[in-house]
Amino acid sequence: MTDELIFIQRKRPKLKAGDVFVVQPRENLFLYGLILNICSTPDCKNKIVACIFRNITHEKTMANFKADFHNLLLPPLCLFKEPWTSGYFYNIGYVDLETIQVPTYAFYHTATGSIVTEDGKEVYNMPELMGIAPIGGIGSVAMKITQEIIMDPDILYDHNKPRQADFCLKFPSLYLESFA
Repeated sequence: MTDELIFIQRKRPKLKAGDVFVVQPRENLFLYGLILNICSTPDCKNKIVACIFRNITHEKTMANFKADFHNLLLPPLCLFKEPWTSGYFYNIGYVDLETIQVPTYAFYHTATGSIVTEDGKEVYNMPELMGIAPIGGIGSVAMKITQEIIMDPDILYDHNKPRQADFCLKFPSLYLESFA
């Protein structure tokens, strides 16, 4: 399943919350990602919570990185270290998570039908972002990115172009007035 992503460079980074990385779905086209947390309890050792944004770049630098959680390609994911050690995710920098507004997140646990944190504790309040609970590898991330690109190919070409759905959500009164 990794054939949907292009290999960048194999490294064995010491990952930490706040690391910014890139993933390459097409030649010379990178999507930004951000590590939100690394679970360190014995029950969930080596779980890495990361999300991938829609904003693209053509360089492996932080120059165009924006932590815009309203512009996510993939919501928070629970991952192993495999995407980084296999060379498909490549760390390019770091941001202090205290300086950005990280929304609350949790995961829908498909087996139990409950909403849980990355370490399996049940959540009773609806979070701002919702992911799927099972831990994924590089194959599942590649498949999800490919699905998003198939559903919205504009991701690859014009990342600043507003979508009709954005207009409807941000300016509902103007949208409704356009039909009057």
